[in-house]
Amino acid sequence: MPNDLLDCVQSLLLLIEEESALLGQPGGYRRIGELATAKARVVAQLETRLAQSERETPGWQDRLDPEDRVALATASETLMDAARANAAVLARQIALSDELLAVIAQEAQRKTGATATAYGAGGVLWSTEQAAPIAINASL
Repeated sequence: MPNDLLDCVQSLLLLIEEESALLGQPGGYRRIGELATAKARVVAQLETRLAQSERETPGWQDRLDPEDRVALATASETLMDAARANAAVLARQIALSDELLAVIAQEAQRKTGATATAYGAGGVLWSTEQAAPIAINASL
């Protein structure tokens, strides 16, 4: 089995595990951008290598040594387990961020009292809440 394929899978596994660990730590999100870039690069290498193998040697998986097949299958299963755990951590972080932004917007709305009042066509007075202006400083 081409070692570079197994190396790509193992590299991706390490990146995913590091990302999951960082997301569980306070302030760990600061390095997430560089990890995402590295993950994208390794995934592109893996996809390229798989496409090249299939193009050059169709059915290459069937010709693998039994040892190599087991090694690749084991690495792939470990990668999938790590990816599922990573997806759960990411979903939890996204939900937390959404909740936090909603609370901030609600508090900004309360503080600014941003409401609009208008008369309807039938002379009925109605008021609506306007979105509170929120800016996020991404450099922090």
